Amino acid sequence: MKEAFEIIYTVLTGSASAEEKERFDSLMEEEGNRQLFNQIQKIWVESKAVRSYKKYDARRSFQQLTRKIQEKKRRRRQQIWIGFSGVAAGLALMLGISNFIGIPERNQNSGNVMFATQLGNRSVVYLPDSTKVWLNSSSSLQYSGDFNKKNRTVRLKGEGYFEVAHSRKPFVVNVGPFNIKVYGTHFNVSAYQNDLFIKTCLAKGKISIQRTGYDEYMVEPGELITYDKADASFSKKDVDPDEYSGWRKNLMYMHNESLENLSRKLERRYNVKISFEPEKLGEEVHYTGTFSNENIEEVLDAISIASGLQFSKKDSLYTITRNNQKLHKSLND
Repeated sequence: MKEAFEIIYTVLTGSASAEEKERFDSLMEEEGNRQLFNQIQKIWVESKAVRSYKKYDARRSFQQLTRKIQEKKRRRRQQIWIGFSGVAAGLALMLGISNFIGIPERNQNSGNVMFATQLGNRSVVYLPDSTKVWLNSSSSLQYSGDFNKKNRTVRLKGEGYFEVAHSRKPFVVNVGPFNIKVYGTHFNVSAYQNDLFIKTCLAKGKISIQRTGYDEYMVEPGELITYDKADASFSKKDVDPDEYSGWRKNLMYMHNESLENLSRKLERRYNVKISFEPEKLGEEVHYTGTFSNENIEEVLDAISIASGLQFSKKDSLYTITRNNQKLHKSLND
């Protein structure tokens, strides 16, 4: 068990050697190790968001954290408060597994397991078949307790990037109006409930779109399949797949995207609220550009300068309005 903690530490800090990465992949083949990683990784990610903190030695604090997890497993305590430092901070967290967003919670009534992320957070989870899934902000992934026994079907709400493990059992992602059948591949799916479109982008391998009453539609690498919820129609275009999974690296790409669509992405990414005055402004203004590690106000400053807009803030609500400057259509202008 000590070796597992050490390997996980090197992976989380980005210091793992090629041999350690190979050992990590081997450890993730076991369900217990995957759940352990999900617990520690969630705490590690959360620690980066702390603004005011007391500094600790990262490795020492990480070892304290792993000891606390072991103690909890032995004593079955309801709650444990621990001192922990990530790459940036010391943090006190209540360690109750059922309270962790991103840790699988088994529904006793239905036998289902679900992973979820809160607004502003992202997570990586491993499924029982060793499939790796990145979950974007405010997303959930659900599967039955007998997953990988007869089938490998998951239900996605929000956005996820999948690296599906090879198996003879078919892997299927349900997004509501249709299923995505996987033939061993890497792909991104954005299926937020309040978005007007469901977007599926294939990076590598092969997938198909399956909808009741229609023929199976095969998707090639580099293709983006967009489902319009309003008229239940599909469209296809060739894209750079890296742009559609850029959120994993904190990158946000926009191609003539409406302010309304962009605001929803910003709300999920930064856990804020954005409104427009007048309301129709959200659909009138469009943007092309890229954001990376900017904070929310730096992003809004860039939008304001490029587009003749201005914003004001009250608590966590940002209101975007026009000013007297001439509107521009692109962040690159």
